Amino acid sequence: MCPSEVSDIDDNVWARYRDAGVVVWAIASDDPEDAVRAFADALALELPLLLDEGGAVKASYPQTMAFPTAAFPQLWVVGTDGRIAYVANEYEAGELTAVLEAELAGE
Repeated sequence: MCPSEVSDIDDNVWARYRDAGVVVWAIASDDPEDAVRAFADALALELPLLLDEGGAVKASYPQTMAFPTAAFPQLWVVGTDGRIAYVANEYEAGELTAVLEAELAGE
């Protein structure tokens, strides 16, 4: 994921919505733990960072690639009812915010 995108999610999604009950996880697949930790430390990320060692999570939620060389970022919003409310493989802050607002409003 692009450093500016993950920083924006940390600052404008996690920080803004966590008190409303929104849970954000950054899940790193295919990267060694030390590289992931260094990336998170360099950006001073506060959102929870999970390691997908072996790629089980990535394999469970396949998506069409955003562009020929990568399939990241992958964004998923799971509603409180357990259904997938939003899936995207490109970060669009306005779209993500609108979905979160709708979910929080019970729409």
